[in-house]
Amino acid sequence: MRLSPQQTETIKIFTQHHFGEDAEVWLFGSRVNNEKRGGRL
Repeated sequence: MRLSPQQTETIKIFTQHHFGEDAEVWLFGSRVNNEKRGGRL
């Protein structure tokens, strides 16, 4: 996965704060596949 441990933890904290303890985050695309490169150049 192309997210650092710090980025992952930040996403978890903000999601739980704004949407509650049971909230889930789903990632897709190049962020979950180390072989892919997405986004703008």
